[in-house]
Amino acid sequence: MRVVMPGFNLSLTARSGQCFRFVQLQDGAYHLVAHGHQLYLHDLGGGSFDLSCDQQTFDRLWHDYFDLGRNYDALEALGTGEDPYLASALRYARGMRILRQEPFETLMAFIISQRKSIPAITRCVSQLALRFGEQIAPGVHAFPTPGALARASDEDLAACGLGYRVPFISQSARLVHEGRIDLGALADLPDAQLAASLMTLPGVGVKVASCVMLFAYQRMDAFPVDVWIDRVLRQHYPTGFPFERYKGVAGILQQYLFCYARHQAGRAAGG
Repeated sequence: MRVVMPGFNLSLTARSGQCFRFVQLQDGAYHLVAHGHQLYLHDLGGGSFDLSCDQQTFDRLWHDYFDLGRNYDALEALGTGEDPYLASALRYARGMRILRQEPFETLMAFIISQRKSIPAITRCVSQLALRFGEQIAPGVHAFPTPGALARASDEDLAACGLGYRVPFISQSARLVHEGRIDLGALADLPDAQLAASLMTLPGVGVKVASCVMLFAYQRMDAFPVDVWIDRVLRQHYPTGFPFERYKGVAGILQQYLFCYARHQAGRAAGG
């Protein structure tokens, strides 16, 4: 099915470190598994995309997943002379969107993400899906349920490359499976209470909670600080990031800054 998604940058979004279930195929298309469904996406140019779903599924699932109801073009007005580095980041990452991901998968992925590169996280998430997730198509597995990971042995989890994160994954999955943490109900909490509730889970600190808030609950003031953003803040915002100026979109801007910082580093390294 051909869909027009004006201004959507599929490649940047897929490589932005939000989601670890995008795979780029040899023909340049992307394969994505999310919310128990698979999707093939091919950028046809000019804002048109070929998607392997029908209109009903697109309207019900993928429209919100790709946050297509939000006006991202309005962000460009924030790139003024007052913040030239942000202006450069907005130009570079134009079209990248914040995905609306499933909370449990996002929680597990970002517990795993600590002290791991994006390719390494992707391998771990893929192995978890392969070993413990339901097969939804030949060779394609959904992310495991909380129960599946709660029942998994430490040895089987370790075989997915989780390292010291095994007990964090196992214990957090068990708390969700047993209903002691209701990830669905957390969606109704204000930001501060949502963050505090997430941080009661093993392996979840401020950075992981912020990622889950931004990438699953779409709390757009959540501002995860990893090594890339820490470097950006030290180099370009030594007196602090002006959150008050960017209320309601600070998390989106964080992701643009993240993508731009990685791009700059790649250019400096000749990549």
